[in-house]
Amino acid sequence: MKFIRNLSILFFFILLVACGRVTEENYNRIESGMEEAAVIKILGDPDETSSMGIGSLTGKSSVWDDGKARISIQFFNGKVKLKKFGASDKKPS
Repeated sequence: MKFIRNLSILFFFILLVACGRVTEENYNRIESGMEEAAVIKILGDPDETSSMGIGSLTGKSSVWDDGKARISIQFFNGKVKLKKFGASDKKPS
């Protein structure tokens, strides 16, 4: 019985973590000038990333997409410059 209870608790926490990172609420927590590491703490690792640099200037575009919603963030020198929230454009499998 204890095993089933522990398994249920574990399942609940896995479900809680797996769901809901790409939400409008989390999007609203992201602020202009926020460090990339702080964004990753909120949203987790991005699903897509591309970057470029010229000298000491760096730019990075990161996307979080859960199949329902999509958050796109552009970083300039490691800080949020632009952000966008909208519906996912992933095609259903």
